[in-house]
Amino acid sequence: MNYKIQHYFLLTLCLLILSCKKKSSSSNPFDDWSVSQRGPVMPDVPIDPNTIQGLHKNIFKPTCANSGCHDGNFEPDFRSIESSYNSLINRLATNTDPQNTQFVKRVVPGDAANSMLLHRLSTFIPGSQGIMPLSLEPNSDWISKKNDYIENIKTWINNGAKDEFGNSALSYDFPPQIAGMIAFADGSSTPLPHSGYNPVEIPSGTNSIKIMIAFSDDKTAVNQFGNTTLNYSLNPNNYAGSESAMSIESTPFNAKGFNGANVDYWQSITLTVSTLGAAANDVLWLRSQTTDNVNLPVYIPSVPSSFNLKKYCAIRIK
Repeated sequence: MNYKIQHYFLLTLCLLILSCKKKSSSSNPFDDWSVSQRGPVMPDVPIDPNTIQGLHKNIFKPTCANSGCHDGNFEPDFRSIESSYNSLINRLATNTDPQNTQFVKRVVPGDAANSMLLHRLSTFIPGSQGIMPLSLEPNSDWISKKNDYIENIKTWINNGAKDEFGNSALSYDFPPQIAGMIAFADGSSTPLPHSGYNPVEIPSGTNSIKIMIAFSDDKTAVNQFGNTTLNYSLNPNNYAGSESAMSIESTPFNAKGFNGANVDYWQSITLTVSTLGAAANDVLWLRSQTTDNVNLPVYIPSVPSSFNLKKYCAIRIK
């Protein structure tokens, strides 16, 4: 009996040894590998210079997104393809040309002749700092390729200003953007002065102020917007207070807007100065929230908005 057990044990052990030897004799695919070996390298795929990808690679990134320029400090924002596209298409131009009032938007899809982007590259606008680009980085080839680059921009716009996926801008419905902000003191029918990007100065002794905000949208009429609210804070990066509902006027008030041209103001709210929690010389930073009933509600200014826009949407209690 013990003999049989011993015999069985030895047979099992032999089978295990043979099995291990068989496995150890199999080839390892990494035995002959060396770090000097590499697979085929994918060649760089040429980027069509007449696309938003080509424009960003060749023009916007190396020439326009300079420190202190279009690097997110103010729009257009040329830091990425997406920010370039979203801050160009059907967006109101910050600076207008009083001698060429047809240039209202930065890029009008399909209409390069009426797009401010091209106009700023060739024409000096009175009151502006000059023809774009104002300065060049050492790696920019704008001077040697300027004519080609301008033609690339023109071709992209006239071909429908498509996004990086080849979608026409006409298929988009962009969220609302601000077109202006004005304020009235104590029931006056004349807006208080609003100089440049500076806050509106509220005269000392004012009891109530009426705030009106003008919005712009590419497809939805502003008086058809959904709920619009206003919030204010002593800190431009922290709005802890509650949202206050704005009203839609029965008829708009037409006045100067953010880009210098007259716009229609539909949304309004009247606030009592003594309840604002502001002392003399305090700046109250205003933020609105609205929706075109297509996109999600949007805050204006938002956290990443330029400081110039935040200053514009503010009031100072004198």
